[in-house]
Amino acid sequence: MATGWLRGTVKEVPSGDTLVIVGAVKAGPPPEKRITLSSLVAPKLGKRDGSSKDEPFAWASREFLRQKCIGQSVVFKVDYVVEQIGNREFGSVFIGQQDNVALAVVSNGWAKVRAGGEKQSPYVEELKKAEEAAQIAGLGIHTRDPSAVAKSVREIQVGDDAFNTTSFFQTVGKGKTVQAIVESVINGSMIRVTLLPGLQSAVVQVCGVQAPSMGRRAVADPAATADGEASAAPAVPSAASIAASSNAEPFAREAKYLAEVKTLNREVTLVIEGVDKYNNLFATVQVAGAEAGQTDSLAELLVKAGYAKVMEFSVNMMTSGSQRLRDLERAAKQERRAIWTNYVPAPTNQTKLSMNFNGKVVEIVSGDCLVIKDSASGVERRVQLSSLRAPRMSTRDRPADPWATDAKEFLRKRLIGREVEVKMEYTRKVPAAGEVGPSPADRELAFGNVETVPEKGEEKQNVSEMIVARGFAQVVRHRSDEERSCVYERLLECEELAKSSKRGIHSTKEPAANRINDVSLPGSATKAKQYLPFFQRAGKMLAVVEYVLSGHRLKLQIPKEGVCIVFAPSGIKTPSRPQPAANGKPAVQGEPFADEAVAFTREHAMQRDAEVTIETMDKGGTFLGTINILPASPAAKPLNLALSLMRAGLAMIQPNMDPSRLVEGSALAEAQRQAKEARLKIWQNWSPEQEAQPEEEEASATNGATNGSHAARPQEVLEVVVTEVADASEFYVQVVNEPRINWITEQLAAVSLTDGPVIPPELRAGQWCLGQYTLDNQWYRAYIERVNTKEPMYDVFFVDYGNREKLPSSRIRAMDTTLAAVPPQARMCTLAHVKVPEPTSDYAAEAKSVLAQLLSGGQRLLAHVSGREKPGPKDKHPKYAHGKLTVTLVEADTGVNMAAEMLLAGMAQLPKLSKVRDPAAREAVQKLQEYEEEARQAHRGIFVYGDPGDSDDEGAAPAPKPAGAWGKPPLSAAPIRAPAEGLRLCHAQVHMQPGRMSLTPSVSATWQTDCAVCKVLTSMALLCVMLA
Repeated sequence: MATGWLRGTVKEVPSGDTLVIVGAVKAGPPPEKRITLSSLVAPKLGKRDGSSKDEPFAWASREFLRQKCIGQSVVFKVDYVVEQIGNREFGSVFIGQQDNVALAVVSNGWAKVRAGGEKQSPYVEELKKAEEAAQIAGLGIHTRDPSAVAKSVREIQVGDDAFNTTSFFQTVGKGKTVQAIVESVINGSMIRVTLLPGLQSAVVQVCGVQAPSMGRRAVADPAATADGEASAAPAVPSAASIAASSNAEPFAREAKYLAEVKTLNREVTLVIEGVDKYNNLFATVQVAGAEAGQTDSLAELLVKAGYAKVMEFSVNMMTSGSQRLRDLERAAKQERRAIWTNYVPAPTNQTKLSMNFNGKVVEIVSGDCLVIKDSASGVERRVQLSSLRAPRMSTRDRPADPWATDAKEFLRKRLIGREVEVKMEYTRKVPAAGEVGPSPADRELAFGNVETVPEKGEEKQNVSEMIVARGFAQVVRHRSDEERSCVYERLLECEELAKSSKRGIHSTKEPAANRINDVSLPGSATKAKQYLPFFQRAGKMLAVVEYVLSGHRLKLQIPKEGVCIVFAPSGIKTPSRPQPAANGKPAVQGEPFADEAVAFTREHAMQRDAEVTIETMDKGGTFLGTINILPASPAAKPLNLALSLMRAGLAMIQPNMDPSRLVEGSALAEAQRQAKEARLKIWQNWSPEQEAQPEEEEASATNGATNGSHAARPQEVLEVVVTEVADASEFYVQVVNEPRINWITEQLAAVSLTDGPVIPPELRAGQWCLGQYTLDNQWYRAYIERVNTKEPMYDVFFVDYGNREKLPSSRIRAMDTTLAAVPPQARMCTLAHVKVPEPTSDYAAEAKSVLAQLLSGGQRLLAHVSGREKPGPKDKHPKYAHGKLTVTLVEADTGVNMAAEMLLAGMAQLPKLSKVRDPAAREAVQKLQEYEEEARQAHRGIFVYGDPGDSDDEGAAPAPKPAGAWGKPPLSAAPIRAPAEGLRLCHAQVHMQPGRMSLTPSVSATWQTDCAVCKVLTSMALLCVMLA
């Protein structure tokens, strides 16, 4: 038995003489003790099943002790333990240092002092004196009034007279409040309460949430009572209690303890929300807050701590606070609290939204749906008008309902671009198209009430009332337990007014037909061209911006001509948006600030009236010209969309466009200059030195020093591995430690392709596929270059390595779009600052062999990118995905330059310095001249017969090899025999070694079988001997 004093907090008061006291821990449920006040006997409470009734004043005695001690910090001491009744602990409890709880109970007449017995309280004499004083005063259980004794006994209803949730809900009503005392906590979201003032016992579900289950309940000990006589600590745990403990879900005990701390034996306020089909009563439980007069929601506390999740079936019952619960759950998921520890969020672009906000209307979706840009967060929010149903707009599968276009146009003219106040009211899930009943694909719609912000001389107007009064929407008839608009009664009045006036959908007349010829669809360029002469003659025309396709491309409706077109301002271009993978083609990455450009155009042009002048049309059917967005207010000026995009740094003049050819060319050029100087958006990395760069690029392309690419400032350095050498002027590399390569390998390894289906008939040249490489029988991503249907065979290009192979249909499989979405990982490169033999010229094979030996072995190299040749409009092959990189390849450890090695081998030459204008390239060429001179002096490779640069035309091919005599193949094509005795060859020996080129000058007339120069010279020597 503990002999010292302990500290704790009163968690529960089961009866008038018993307390449950918990200790203090840093985390998790703390230990607890059940203390019966020493030497006291209080009246016992009856059982809930009615097997026993309350003793007189049992309820009052418990209430006195509950109100005095619950939640209080106390010091206590265990005085003695009685083993005969389950090791029950008896002790003395003090609030503070002086307030003896037992003495207070006895003094007020709510307990008796136990007479006799060996074990007594240390304060038994004080207790006896207090009992005598209470008896004299007739307090509590010592009263002499028989009627008071009779009234002090509760009537516990059981059987058919037990609590009926349905009748209780009908009597109280939805949203009404009831006071109650929490008797027990079953789990975090289920409590048993005593309703006040009728003292009815009921089980209440916390509305909107569900906490983890505590598992199967243990079978109660028949010898123990429910309220006053349960033992403090069972001597031996029962099998049922062990099973119940093991079945508890994770964090169930923590959730239950939080609910106990906030509600157990405390008075709470129940906001009655509803009853389900199983007669479970749902209510919002409001508990006392941290500050006086403040209340907290138990559901919010549980969700915020991560101990409960929001349940849609019950959260929809709530009269208020449902959105708050969802926001708290979202925050708990993001911070991975408690039950959300292993939560993995789905990809989303959602942002936390407030319940009430101000914003600007940027789009009218239909007569009951608006898109509003939140002024505070900048997020576009889709808001359904509460309690309304407007005619549906058209989709791909069905035409628009009657009056749908009129309802949308009614709101567009009055709301687009206007400031509004939005009050979000409720959310509701609607089934996806073709679905019946709940489905994971259900959409959640947010409903709210929208009011206009009045301008000077105007009054605030409710948007829902406007459209209902005009007859363009119906008011939804809700069930009694459903949420509804805060102005529902006024909406019903407006609907009755529209019906009596026979407006809109209540009219007996058919709406006017809306005939629009849409030439904005893909493949409509021929039809669109027929309108060009009419548009050019019309000059300025009024139009409506139907949709924003990109930052500078719009879908316009021309009411005068009854046509929808695609339009773009002349001469400007905004960043391109990303394109998903489709039809075997890889995804296209978006350019920086593409989304900002689209958002800018949506905010300033979407569904606005505009004034357009059409000048011409491109091949794709897009009309080009000028457009001015008309303001919503007559006092404002029209907005020139092209100039506004340029000034915001979200557009640029087309690269090949002369501004002088444009109508507003000078203004556009000036706007672009100002945006560059201010480093706005797309110009944030611009520098004045870049203005002269195009001229240098053109000059560099002319002399061929960089093989058609321009120098980049600063140079990009990549760590690469060469995967394929196509020829001396073209090889392919992979970037080291590229995560997408590992991802592709993992995806291909996870897919079983051994017993795959036969090649689909639609797979043809120009499409992506999976090919099985013959050397290792592994599957790789490939591109079909040619299809031979007779064999059938497929010529494929492996997009991640750069090599090619001809494969039968048994080694070809269709590729999933997920794999096709990743760009090719093989990057096409060429050596910088040198010229190598053309693929069809002499020495091309030798040059390729030398380069392949230099780059073989999987060694890691550093590639200094000095230029990038962009692919042309017809270069659709995947090898052009990254352009053609002009690189300087060096070994990371030794710094050996591969271009210098090619020059030493005589397999490359340098351009003339007079034609190299770029200072960096000029310096690099000068450093390489000593290697070229050494190969020239030693007559290696292409210099074996002289200098191929002696010709006036520097680009002329090297001197050709000698042809065979009398039209026969050269002797070097046949196996070479040793030359005749005394024949001496004087030339540079170029011999291959694994991973390294061996360059040694000729010391003697040594003949080498594997030397190409030896072969050629030996053949010529033999020919001379024959002729002599």
